[in-house]
Amino acid sequence: MPASLIRSILSGKKEKKGYEACSGCGVCLLSCPVWHRTRTMSFTRKARAKAMQGGAAYEEIAHAIDSCILCGACEIACPEGIGLAGLNIYQRQELNRQRTDYPHWYPQEAVDTGSRHINQKTGSLLLAGDLLGRDNNTSSAIVERLGGIGKISIAHDDGRDIAKIMEAGLPLKKERVESFISSVQSARTLVVAEGLLHRPLRKWLPKKKIVGLGEALLSSASLRNQLGPEDLYMIESRGYHSDHGRLVLFYDRLRQETGCHTNLDLQRTACSTGASSLQGRKDIAAGGCKENARRILKGRNVKRIIVEDLADAEAFRFATDLPVVHLGLLGIGDAL
Repeated sequence: MPASLIRSILSGKKEKKGYEACSGCGVCLLSCPVWHRTRTMSFTRKARAKAMQGGAAYEEIAHAIDSCILCGACEIACPEGIGLAGLNIYQRQELNRQRTDYPHWYPQEAVDTGSRHINQKTGSLLLAGDLLGRDNNTSSAIVERLGGIGKISIAHDDGRDIAKIMEAGLPLKKERVESFISSVQSARTLVVAEGLLHRPLRKWLPKKKIVGLGEALLSSASLRNQLGPEDLYMIESRGYHSDHGRLVLFYDRLRQETGCHTNLDLQRTACSTGASSLQGRKDIAAGGCKENARRILKGRNVKRIIVEDLADAEAFRFATDLPVVHLGLLGIGDAL
C-alpha cells in the first residue's frame, strides 16, 4: 500500500497541514510522554518539524522518529491543525526506505495471512488485538458483558499484524488489507481494542460503527456504577485521539457521573504510558512506561486503577502497588 495512502488514512477524512505549518510554539510538548520522560528537545515532534523545515534528511532525525510512541496526543494539542498522527507514521515510512538496519523492537513476523479470510456473519465483532487476543479469560468475560449490544463474536482475524506493520512504517500488502476487510465487513459494529486501527477502519469501512473497547463496555450502566472517586480510569489513548471531538464529551460525562479520575490533562488529551507501543511491548522498562505511569499517578489520591488496555495494566504493575483491574473484569475478577 502506498505511503501516501496510509498517511491520508491516518490523518482522517480531510487532508491536513504538513510540517511546513509548524510555528514552533511547542504546545505539543505539553502532551508528549517522550518529552516528559526524557526532557530532550531533539526527540520531540516540534524538533522534527523544525529540522525538516531546515532541510534535514530523515536519517539525521532517525532517533526522534523512532522514539515516538504514536499516542496521537500531539495532533489534538496542535493549534495549527497539523495532521501529526499520519505525519509521524509517514516519516517512519520514509526513514525505512533509506535504511537497512531497523530498531530491535520492530515486528519480526511476516505479513502473509491470506488464508485467514473467514466472513463472519454476526451483529458485532470484537477485534481483540494482540494482548487481549491471547487472554482467553478476559476476552470471554468481555464478550459476555457486551451481549447487551446484540450478538457478538470474537473476530477470527482482528488485524493485529496490520496494526504492527503500520506502526512500524513497513510496507503493507494490499491483498492482506483486502482479506482483513472482507472478513469483518458483514458485521454492523466493530469493537476494536487496538487503538491504532480506529482511523484506517473508519476509512476502509465508512458505513460501519467503529467503537473502542472502553466505550462499548461503558454502555452498561451497571458497569459505570462500579466506578467511583477513588478510581483512576485509564483511557486507551490512540483510539480516543482518533475520534477526540466526540469521545472527549463521552468521557467527560463519565467523570461527572462517577467522580472517577481519568488520564486526561488540561487540554483533554489522554496521557499515555506508552505500553501499547511497539517499543513498550518489546521492553516495558526500556520504553519508559513505568515512568509515564508514575507521572500519571502523581498528585492523585486513588485506591484503584481501571484500564481499557491490557498493556497499561502491565505498566502500572511496575509503577505502583495499587490494584489494577481491566474494565472487562470489573466486579467479576481479581486485580490483574
